[in-house]
Amino acid sequence: MKLSIASKVLLACLSVAATACSPSSPDATGVATATDTGEAAAPPARIVPLPASVETRPGELAIAKAVAVELPADAPMATRALEELLDTLALARDGAAPVRVRLALEDDAALGEEGYRLEVGEGVALVARTDIGLLHAVQSLRQLLPPTAQPEYRLPHLSIADAPAYPWRGLSLDVARSFMPVEYLEKHIDRMAMFKMNRLHLHLSDDQGWRMEIKRYPKLVEIGGASAVKGGRSGWYTQEQLEHLVAYAQARGITIVPEIDMPGHVQAMLASYNELACDDEDNLSTYDGLEVGFSVLCLSKPDVVYPFVRNVLEEVLAVFPSQQIHIGGDEIKDPLYGEFVGRAAAMVKEMGRTPIVWEEGSVADTSPDMLLQLWNDGYDIAPAVAEGHPLILSPCTYFYLDHGNYAGQPQTYDWCRKEGVPIARTYSFDPSKFETAVGVEAALWTELVHDDAAADNRLWPRLAAVSEVAWTPMAQRDYAGFVQRMGALRPHLDAQGIAYHPEPDLGWE
Repeated sequence: MKLSIASKVLLACLSVAATACSPSSPDATGVATATDTGEAAAPPARIVPLPASVETRPGELAIAKAVAVELPADAPMATRALEELLDTLALARDGAAPVRVRLALEDDAALGEEGYRLEVGEGVALVARTDIGLLHAVQSLRQLLPPTAQPEYRLPHLSIADAPAYPWRGLSLDVARSFMPVEYLEKHIDRMAMFKMNRLHLHLSDDQGWRMEIKRYPKLVEIGGASAVKGGRSGWYTQEQLEHLVAYAQARGITIVPEIDMPGHVQAMLASYNELACDDEDNLSTYDGLEVGFSVLCLSKPDVVYPFVRNVLEEVLAVFPSQQIHIGGDEIKDPLYGEFVGRAAAMVKEMGRTPIVWEEGSVADTSPDMLLQLWNDGYDIAPAVAEGHPLILSPCTYFYLDHGNYAGQPQTYDWCRKEGVPIARTYSFDPSKFETAVGVEAALWTELVHDDAAADNRLWPRLAAVSEVAWTPMAQRDYAGFVQRMGALRPHLDAQGIAYHPEPDLGWE
């Protein structure tokens, strides 16, 4: 569904100033300018990602001190989010308050699994078919309001109908090169949820470290968990910590997708259990360097390797309920590579889950429901698409956020794109060119990201652009409008303590 011209104009002008607006002609920059209607000032309609449809009506709703709240019995995610929002804004719950906020579940097939309607008139009504849809409605309401408590709140009378273009809207976060504590991951999950992202892909193992406790193989964390890239953080998660993190994310509409990278990127495995290496391999130490492509499980020892892989996967799947499980499969040259990918993917399917591999794994003989994650812009993915493989789109020239916010940014990579990956570049991606795409996923590799502040700087505000690429169809998107809306959301990022990049395009420099 396309936005009407009036809706686009409204979103643009309301995001610039707290002034009521009406449709007008674009100025020389192509952005509509506001006209003075004489009505009372309205707050910014600063919603990211851009909703499918926004209609406005004259007037506004004033809210102060308390609201009456109507909640469905079976929407725990949306209820939690609304209660948290009201607490943040110091709005009490009072059944006699003049303004009612109503959350309702309605069996409306047109809303789909994640769609919602948000109406602001004499009160606020949030309607969806599912709890996750209602949660998205609450996040839109949250962005319409200030991030901190005020004496009074004013909302324009409006009607939003919204649903995502793609079901997969994610971030791959590398905790293997440099460890990230649970506390940071919790904060990051909250931030993702505000922008309606729904997949957190944890890269749990690599050459530089192993991060998940596997009780059958304790040396994986005793040895591999004590390793990290030079300058980075070592550490590991207990299964109980990961179960907590899974539940924390689920309560916020986010699925955590685990990745155990195999059969390459395995130096931490080999250092922990030397028998996984070939007998003539003499490099069995932990590793803190930056190079890749040198380590491999000894695939000519199937009686050693495959029982290990199965045992590890069984414990991973016991902790992570995600239907999709990532088994890596990238940057490795071995004559038995295709066989390994096929056998590992078959194990995942036997356990009732769906495997994901990086696009190189498309050479293996697998069922067409195996997902492929495309990171290499130049890879010929057409044969895999013809076979029906669903695609998660992560092309590095658009979505590798370990690359600079700008060309030459210190402590960033540029091997995929010399100019870095500026936010405008990220925003320009068109997923519709890939007919089997299920969604979009950015990636943050941590060879050069060694603390929380560096992670924040690389992720934000670019991850908000990723959210809009995945949520809003290309035909409806407009970078100038995104710049205005996202620019106005800076106080929300400040309120969450995000050490974001001060992006000049957004006026944050």
